Amino acid sequence: MRTPRTTTTTLALAAALALAVAGAARAEDPAPAPAGPPPPAPSADEIRKVTDYYLRGKDVGPVLIELVICKKMGKGADGKSVCEEKHGDSIKKGDPLIAFTRFFVPKGGKFEDLKVKFLLNGEVRSTSDFTLQESWTGYGNYKQTTASKAGTWEILVLRGDTQLAAAKVTATE
Repeated sequence: MRTPRTTTTTLALAAALALAVAGAARAEDPAPAPAGPPPPAPSADEIRKVTDYYLRGKDVGPVLIELVICKKMGKGADGKSVCEEKHGDSIKKGDPLIAFTRFFVPKGGKFEDLKVKFLLNGEVRSTSDFTLQESWTGYGNYKQTTASKAGTWEILVLRGDTQLAAAKVTATE
């Protein structure tokens, strides 16, 4: 028969082990490190400028970080949308055509005047509105259509009537 002290010690060790295992199970896998050497550190002035914009730029608006034409979307380790497969300069008729955008959105900001337009040979084929909210790390959003016909497809990202970015791809038979 065990003494109460041994049982208490055993229970404490088992509880500590269970907490450690549970904590490890909840921990997310870290994002894979980008290939190549790390980027140079930004200057103090660059950090101040971006931080100041994040804290006080909500009346100015979001900043488009990137527009990527994707073939396939997925989720990153953090659960956020990522472009898993990019399109090149040409695609096949019938391929998915996905406009993936990331925006830097100032603190307290909410912007409802954004849209993505898909054009085929200069003619608007579809328009999708979207809303952005505060994001320091990049608010990701994607809109999708199908390259239903051969020709030059253009993707426009707009805020109101102002064009923020454009990208083109050619669909072939």
